[in-house]
Amino acid sequence: MEQPSGARPLGGLGRAGSADKAAAEVMVPVCAFQMVGLSEVQANLAQRWPELAEKVHATAQAIIARHLVRGDVFERRGDDGYLVLFATLGAKEAEFKSRVIAREIAQRLLGEGEGAERLEVTARCAEVSADALASGDCEIAVDMALAQATNAPLDAPGAAVAPPQAVVASATAVSMVRSYSPVWDTEQMTLLRFRGYIPREPPGAMEDRAREAAAFQQDLAVVRAVAGDLQVLARQNRRLPTTIAIDHASLGVTSQRASLRHALSNIPASLRKFVTLEICGPQEAFWTYGCKAFLEMTKPLGVGVSALVPLEQTHLIPASGTLKVVATDLSDMDGREAQALAMLAAFASVARAQGLDACAYGLNSRALVLGAVGAGFRYLAGSAIHPDVGALASALRFEPSDLYADMTRSPPPAR
Repeated sequence: MEQPSGARPLGGLGRAGSADKAAAEVMVPVCAFQMVGLSEVQANLAQRWPELAEKVHATAQAIIARHLVRGDVFERRGDDGYLVLFATLGAKEAEFKSRVIAREIAQRLLGEGEGAERLEVTARCAEVSADALASGDCEIAVDMALAQATNAPLDAPGAAVAPPQAVVASATAVSMVRSYSPVWDTEQMTLLRFRGYIPREPPGAMEDRAREAAAFQQDLAVVRAVAGDLQVLARQNRRLPTTIAIDHASLGVTSQRASLRHALSNIPASLRKFVTLEICGPQEAFWTYGCKAFLEMTKPLGVGVSALVPLEQTHLIPASGTLKVVATDLSDMDGREAQALAMLAAFASVARAQGLDACAYGLNSRALVLGAVGAGFRYLAGSAIHPDVGALASALRFEPSDLYADMTRSPPPAR
């Protein structure tokens, strides 16, 4: 407390007088509990759900509270999860206590009525810095730290907790690793729209819960990051339509849907009308329970909705109504242009029959761009049109002749 006020960050944690800032950084263990399967129970029980929900959450909260000491805090996350901050424990002690709590909740819920036996209680434990918790980015820091923990499940033998500095550094870095694809609107002849996404495995490639949880954390991070970029742009009196890509798997858990909706609700209402949420990679059908529930939750926000489906799986294209656009990605079609051109025509035909505008990403050659235009796609993106950018930028006029800009440049003067 004797340090000058300028040397103390929020919370009074001193920064000055340390030769090793990382070593002196105060870390706080954080644990997320999730009752996997609760959304399915809710759907199956319908009107009987409120009675069971009250018993489930009363049980979970009582068990968590009984294991906490003075200074520990917890809060509910969505309809099926809780977040706990341990004020006095180290990483290993917090990990052990989290295991005990999760096991006790699971054991108690097995006897809590019909449907409870389908529940699975999971726990993820990580560490975040006290500075990050006191900053405006505390939610991102916590979410990304927990995303790192999905790679080392608590129940795995020998699972190690990442070093505190690495967790926080990774949380900051991953939350900002995003790209924007400038999207060509062939009707308005402009690069007017931008698609924000985090590069990763193809949509729908996740096969286990750990990878799906990591994808959700990335989706949450990109929604928050794009929301910030839109507000920066608005302060410059500029507004651009922006698509935010999220994986369909992120909508399968109630707490995840609630977190995504909360992040979207933080975008000012005047900007939400410029946002389209693109649901990527439905496995079997677009209208799963999780997707329907999420669309119902976000409807009052006024954001647009589109879908990204594989080029060859036109049967997954949903009918118009809630959606206005359906997209596909040709990034993996290199060397198969003839096949891709035929599939583009079929995709656009189905989209038109469903009353939807068609959009294509990953167009890496002029032939694919021209083929998509000829097939009737309205929105196009890819390196053949414009490379990805790291930030939202002003819209540009773009004509078909601009596809040949590299061929029309004046040759360098002869020496």
